[in-house]
Parts: sequence; C-alpha cells; structure tokens
Amino acid sequence: MKTALDHFDYKILKILSDNSRLSYAEIGRIIGLSQSATKERILTLVEDEVIKKFSVDINYKKIGYNLKVIIFLKFKNDEFKAFITNLDKFPEIISCKRITGEYCLLTECILTDSIELEGLIDRLISYGIPTTSIELSEVNVGNFFK
Repeated sequence: MKTALDHFDYKILKILSDNSRLSYAEIGRIIGLSQSATKERILTLVEDEVIKKFSVDINYKKIGYNLKVIIFLKFKNDEFKAFITNLDKFPEIISCKRITGEYCLLTECILTDSIELEGLIDRLISYGIPTTSIELSEVNVGNFFK
C-alpha cells in the first residue's frame, strides 16, 4: 500500500538521505517544524516502512579495500538456490540483487586487490558463471528528493 507523504515528509527524506546523523531538532529547524513534530514524522516514516534503515556510507579504500567489483552471475538448474544458501561464505559480497535478463544476480564486492578477486572468481565458478566489471570511479547522481 502506498503511503501518502506531504512536503514536510519529502523534505525530511531528502535531509536524512544526505545526512542521517542530524538530530530531530536540527531537521526541524531546517524544515520549520518543532523537534517533537519532526520526531513523530520520522518515527511514522519508519513505522510505515518508508524509511527501511539508517546506514553508513563506508569509504572502503580507507580500510584497505582498493577494489570494488560488480559481478553478474548466471546459473543453471539449482545452482542458484545453492549459491543463495551459501551466500554467507562470501564476505566480500556487500550487496546481492536478483535481476532480470541474461544474468540471475548482480553482486557488488569489495576486495583488497586482483589476487583476492581471482580467488573469489575461483570460488564462484563452482556455483555459476561470473562476469566481472571493476569499478573505476563513482559518479555522483545527486539526491532523488531534490
């Protein structure tokens, strides 16, 4: 069911998607609402599952992971189910999405170097056919809630 949002809700979503660490009071000052009204709106957005989670955007390079890789996976028969069941054996995979088209899954992985990538590919081959792309840079697309 679609949740009805007003202009204050959209402003809150924009602010939180830019910086989820701001206090209710700070957000309220920016949008022109009291701290308690802002808090109530945010809690309602969470309760209605408009806001799924609050998260951190990690700079993986700062902690030694210099390679970000997109791996598309293609499977035959029940290899897909086996892979999903064993996904926890791949800590390098930070995101996994089921997709349509030629491939079944799209994974985003962080690795220290190409040697680690080669090892990951060797482990993935037992489940399906991986196709790898290395991220060169990230282009800032801005915020959906302008």
